[in-house]
Amino acid sequence: MSTDAEQSTGVAVAAAAEVTPATPEAKADNETTPPAAKTAAAGATAPVVDAGAAVASSAPGRLPKPVIVAAAIAGVVLVALPLALSGLLGDDQPGEGPNAAGYARDLPPGGGFVPGLAAPPADNNAGGLPVGVLPGQPVEGLPVGQGGVPAGVPVAPPAAGNPAGPGPQGGGGPAPVQQQQNKPQPQGPPAPPPAAKSVVYEGMAGKGCGGGTQFVGAGAYSDGKSGWVNHGSGGCGSSFVSIPMSGDANKDDPSAYGVWTFNTGPVTTGSCAVSVFIPSGDVTVAGGRPSVYRVFDRFAVEKATPVGTFQIDQVGNRGRWVNVGTFRANGAKLAVQLLNRGRDWSGSTKTYAHHAAAMVKAKCQA
Repeated sequence: MSTDAEQSTGVAVAAAAEVTPATPEAKADNETTPPAAKTAAAGATAPVVDAGAAVASSAPGRLPKPVIVAAAIAGVVLVALPLALSGLLGDDQPGEGPNAAGYARDLPPGGGFVPGLAAPPADNNAGGLPVGVLPGQPVEGLPVGQGGVPAGVPVAPPAAGNPAGPGPQGGGGPAPVQQQQNKPQPQGPPAPPPAAKSVVYEGMAGKGCGGGTQFVGAGAYSDGKSGWVNHGSGGCGSSFVSIPMSGDANKDDPSAYGVWTFNTGPVTTGSCAVSVFIPSGDVTVAGGRPSVYRVFDRFAVEKATPVGTFQIDQVGNRGRWVNVGTFRANGAKLAVQLLNRGRDWSGSTKTYAHHAAAMVKAKCQA
């Protein structure tokens, strides 16, 4: 039987034997144990260690693994806690939110403006408009002209699907006004250049007419109804003369004829449309059947070459104007000659037939 000391010692030894293998000392990766130390350790006797001391203590200079794990968890909690609190409290970052940089969230008595950082915000609702109503929009319940719109000024309706109109932008200010783009209007073909003004002359010649015109009766004489017979009071457009016929339908008396002359003024060279008026009366007044005319581009017609000729049946055209054609003017001169060829008898009876020399018009263009 063992004594109390032996039992106490045996218990201590057994406890040491059980505890010692449970906590082997960790070696560093680069640490090498000398062989002699290994031999000494193999032959050494396990020391007597108190059981309570063996359980509570660890290898000197090293932290237990549970302590390391607890420290790591505590560090993670300390790092994550401020972030979680910041998210829950909704703390805004500088420069975000409705207030620009330079303003505190809780405004001091001075308004929260920091000089040098930003300009103070303008009062966008100085008129006391309801929230969401832009300056310039009419407000129900307010008199016309008090909601930001002068009286009598029409306001465009809000866009389809948005009766309240565009809301304020993220910065708290009013939404920008969209300006209507002017669409280019389709253009038609270019206007043609203005036509050059044509140079035109128009005049009427006859007894009593002037304005650069003249009528001359060459070889005129008076012999009752056998000679030259004047009609009218001598005024332009109402007076004319009847020229006696030569007696031969194919032969003229070169000493007797009538001639109308025109000074065509601005039209020095051009074409002239000629018309002749045949007065009313019997064969003693207008009896040419036909009456023969010649046209010249000069006033001296006796030995000149005509630029044209025409004939008129005076009996069949009494009381009207007859358009006879277009003829050339040169040097601002145009002349129309009436010849006296014609028969003034029928069988053995004298008819006293005459050619009527009334008015002649000329309209010339360069």
